[in-house]
Amino acid sequence: MNKRFITLACAFSVIFTGIAGRCAYIALGNAYQISDSYNSYTLNIDTRYTNIYDRRGVNINNNAKKYTAVIRPNEKCLKELEKLFNEEETAEITAELSQGYPILREINNKVNTKNIRIFEKVTDGNVIAKHLIKKEYGGLEQYVREEIGTLSVNYSVDAVGRLLSGDEGTVVNDNYDSNDGIIISIDSNIQRIAENCAKSLPKGAVVIMDSDSSQILASVSKGNDYVNRALSPYAVGSVFKLVVCACALENNINPIYNCTSKIKVSDTEFHCQNNHKHGLQDIKQALANSCNCYFVNLALKLGSEKLVKTANDFGFGKTFELYNKWFVKSGIFPEKSKLNSTGQLSLIGFGQGMLTDSPVHFASVVSCIANGGNYSAPTIDINDVKNNKIISQATAEKLREYMRYVVTDGTGANAEYNNQSAGKTATAQSGIYNNGTEVLNTWFAGFYPYSNPKYTIVIMREGGDSGAGDCCPIFRAIVEKLDNI
Repeated sequence: MNKRFITLACAFSVIFTGIAGRCAYIALGNAYQISDSYNSYTLNIDTRYTNIYDRRGVNINNNAKKYTAVIRPNEKCLKELEKLFNEEETAEITAELSQGYPILREINNKVNTKNIRIFEKVTDGNVIAKHLIKKEYGGLEQYVREEIGTLSVNYSVDAVGRLLSGDEGTVVNDNYDSNDGIIISIDSNIQRIAENCAKSLPKGAVVIMDSDSSQILASVSKGNDYVNRALSPYAVGSVFKLVVCACALENNINPIYNCTSKIKVSDTEFHCQNNHKHGLQDIKQALANSCNCYFVNLALKLGSEKLVKTANDFGFGKTFELYNKWFVKSGIFPEKSKLNSTGQLSLIGFGQGMLTDSPVHFASVVSCIANGGNYSAPTIDINDVKNNKIISQATAEKLREYMRYVVTDGTGANAEYNNQSAGKTATAQSGIYNNGTEVLNTWFAGFYPYSNPKYTIVIMREGGDSGAGDCCPIFRAIVEKLDNI
């Protein structure tokens, strides 16, 4: 304690010597006069940027508090330093104050002080959907971040820049408390549900979308980096079979096929997962069983022209405007000339080959099926609804029936909740190897509730084992909570 007292006493001596000298110069030298010509010294406490609100008016970014202490170079403020800072910090602050000007220091909590002024400022410490929102993640702030207000303290100084003794400063609040901002489609309650249910997902994405409008209600990216996996392209695998089904139904093609676990196209042999023999099946059964051989055969029957048209209508390989002037590429879809190769066409049949897509964009594909065939590109713009009828109501209804069958009688059983789950699983080969083992992207893309689709939900795990095991349980956990909000 004695050591600390001596340290502080020395520090006080330094600063008071400087202040005394300054006062003597003013008093004895007659060099200081208060006049209309004096200038000011300003401490900028904080700048506030665009407020971002969710669809219910809840502030997403500027929703937490921080505190800043304004410390003036006088004895009263120095005596209060120990209330806010440790001994080392106090010594540093005291040395800085010896320059004769007030300084700012952030503090963790608001403490009652008489002379050190403490200001409350806003921060984005509690941001939800951080990969979608925050500038450092390439999020929305990058496109809408504008200064809307400032908070500062103004001190009077004399003609040669000396702080006036006893001046406590004038607070200048220039629109700092403004509520100006933008409203986006995210729902904070649904976002928190998605984030909580995604805790078991080590690396991947969860997207929840309004089925009618393709407005994003929640977007989660998991992984210890700045990559937004919800907007990143991945190999999609068998979820793309939904698009092949849509193409077939629109063209009245529904063959019966006998799966023997493999199908040979030219010199290439394609297999069903685990070499499973599915036997005779139609399109509904093949989707439920995720039969690769059936969909290779179906793609060859459809041909490249029909498949390319359907994929283009669904927005594959295209760029969409997520928000005003924020453009995002959905992924890669091969040109028609590439699909003139029967090998590439066969791969597209079960969602492999030169095809990638993002979880956000694929959610808009499922939304089109869920809402009766009206496609809208993904958006977070609350006012942006641009529906385009791309498949018939009858086709959409049939696909919804098939997706329900995937859950009741196929690979999606782990997604079942309240007899209302519907969707499609996928276990996609990525072409990326880790220690000799290929990294798999696993998916479940579905909607809920089946009887009256409201939510589209896509779960993707990077480096998973199976869509059924990795993603279906997360879907089930999400819809259970959505049912109770």
